[in-house]
Amino acid sequence: MEKTILLAANLYEYNRETRLTFYCLIPGVKEGYMALNVGGGRADHAFWTGLLRVLGILHRAYKGFGLQLAVHNATLTLDGRHAEKDQVMRLLGAFASYTQRSCDPYLKQLDVVNDLAIVDQIERGELKGYPLESIHAAKVSPPVVVKDKKLKAFDYYSDLAMPQEGVVLDFETTSPIVDYAKIIEISALKFRNGKIIDRFETLCNPKCKIPKQVRELTGITDVDVADKLSSFQAMKQLSKFLAGEPVLVGHNIQYDYRVLKTVCEKAHIPVWTGKLLCTMKLARQLDLPIDNYDLTTLCNAFGIHNERPHRAWADTRATFDVMQAIYRSLLV
Repeated sequence: MEKTILLAANLYEYNRETRLTFYCLIPGVKEGYMALNVGGGRADHAFWTGLLRVLGILHRAYKGFGLQLAVHNATLTLDGRHAEKDQVMRLLGAFASYTQRSCDPYLKQLDVVNDLAIVDQIERGELKGYPLESIHAAKVSPPVVVKDKKLKAFDYYSDLAMPQEGVVLDFETTSPIVDYAKIIEISALKFRNGKIIDRFETLCNPKCKIPKQVRELTGITDVDVADKLSSFQAMKQLSKFLAGEPVLVGHNIQYDYRVLKTVCEKAHIPVWTGKLLCTMKLARQLDLPIDNYDLTTLCNAFGIHNERPHRAWADTRATFDVMQAIYRSLLV
């Protein structure tokens, strides 16, 4: 029977450095975690460089094994204009077999590994291993990471009941890394007492070529956005739509809020302030019998129809429905 390596990976940014953390299970051989400080530069280049390094080590030692790679789907859409990405794809095909799955079940542990690596101050280019015992100990006594004083912690909505009013927001962008993300679509819906009362949506011209992976995922082409508003123009309209709203809701809202804040600051537009509500974070409290907490998975779990996944309006509406379903479940 073929032996299969499980490799889970996640990408992090800290103090202008890109880091990758890994969980690796090699049946009958070893199990543990790794952290790699790739250094500065573009996050997309760092991801493919770091993944290539670890895959190369595994392939040299375990050529006859299969490989199961657990990563975010969005991570694999990172800009592919790098020789390292081509090498990664060839290397994946060189294992006895290759499959992909969600890294969601491993994220909490990978977050701990990243914190440990920051505290340990691993140098650029260093790949450091962590045994299972280190991660178990870090969960009991979490490492203290000194955050950048310039970064303000997210202020989350914490009431037991669903907010009576607010806005659900979703961006479609060219990259899952905020520093390189260009907006191609915006959608927002305003709600009061569980009812949608207004909506805002527009395509945006990112002033760059939309990556192939993003075009395939969203169906949005360069032709679709050619005559649309720039992100700055669209953000001015969105800012008026958000004005005065107390809560901003999204699935992984941290990403959307950081995109919002980044574009507003560049365009000298006042940044919305209020509380954030993340439906992914909220759903984890339910401890559902599901493999991950992606929007599609939650929609399936709650019997919600998303008419067009990875399009801003459809995802915004689906997120609103998921939020309502979660609060009903929490009340029960």
